Amino acid sequence: MEKKTIRSGAPFVCAGAGVLLVALTLGIGTVAQYIIAAAVGAAAFAVGRKAFPDRVVEVERAPQSGNAEVDALIAEARGQLDAIAAANDAIAEPELSAQIDDIEATCRRILALLEEQPNMLSSLRTFLRYYLPATLKLLDARARLENEVQQGQNAQIAARIREAMAAVQTAFHKQLDALSEYRFINLESEMDVLADMLKSDGLTDEAPAAPQEAQKEEDPFAGLFTQGEK
Repeated sequence: MEKKTIRSGAPFVCAGAGVLLVALTLGIGTVAQYIIAAAVGAAAFAVGRKAFPDRVVEVERAPQSGNAEVDALIAEARGQLDAIAAANDAIAEPELSAQIDDIEATCRRILALLEEQPNMLSSLRTFLRYYLPATLKLLDARARLENEVQQGQNAQIAARIREAMAAVQTAFHKQLDALSEYRFINLESEMDVLADMLKSDGLTDEAPAAPQEAQKEEDPFAGLFTQGEK
């Protein structure tokens, strides 16, 4: 997320209205009238700035994975998530709405992981190309049925969609867990490679254990059956 300032046009409208008021009441033609118009316009602009200040909002920055295909897919998926959020706004059912909120948050975390590690794309193609668009299609249909559901109609369809969203919610969490595990496995591999390099370059104080000690460490029962052989 990054911050963006949205400039308000209201102060300029106020300034213009102030100058117009002077022109209609006093006229514009003399130096004094121009000065008065400028002063009134400036005052109106200041009032407008105070009444309608600029807004600072947070916006999602463009994906920066370093892979053009991944960036395009992430941008497309974000648009679909925005559409899912819009559909959720039209749905008044608390249980379903909470499910949708969780699905959206989970998916945004998945996209963040993909941006961080674009090599995960092969594991996410089906997710991005099918499951996410299918979820959006289903929720769009549910949002269009909201008025009928509120009137007690199509209750069976609404219930089936709710059940489907529960399954989607579980699947999205499993996808996130799989990516997190994949990332950790990669990290473990990098740590192992680093440790081997340090050892081979003699940059570690770690000394190899003596064979006997190693045996005792690896086998907690070592010597248990030989205690009487003396």
